[in-house]
Amino acid sequence: MEVEVFRLCSFKNDVNYSFALKTRTEGSYPKQKHYTTKPLQFVGKHVSSARWGYGDNGGGSETFDNNGTRTEIVYDYEGNTCFVECCLK
Repeated sequence: MEVEVFRLCSFKNDVNYSFALKTRTEGSYPKQKHYTTKPLQFVGKHVSSARWGYGDNGGGSETFDNNGTRTEIVYDYEGNTCFVECCLK
C-alpha cells in the first residue's frame, strides 16, 4: 500500500506525527508529491529541532515524544525523510 508523506519544515506542538522515508516522488517542484510503501513509524508529538553544519557537512534532526519515549529522527542525506500528521495511536 502506498501512502502520501510530506517533507515538513515546521511542526505543530499539539499534533502527533508518524515518520517514513519516501520511496517515490511525482510531479515537478514546487508541486511535487511524495509517497512511501514503507510502514509508517508513530513517533508522537514534536519536541525540538536541531541543525548543524552547512552544505554537504550539514544535517539536522527532529525529536518527538510518545508518552515519555523520545525518538530522534535524523534527516537523511538524500532528502527522503518525510512525516505525516496523524491521530493518537
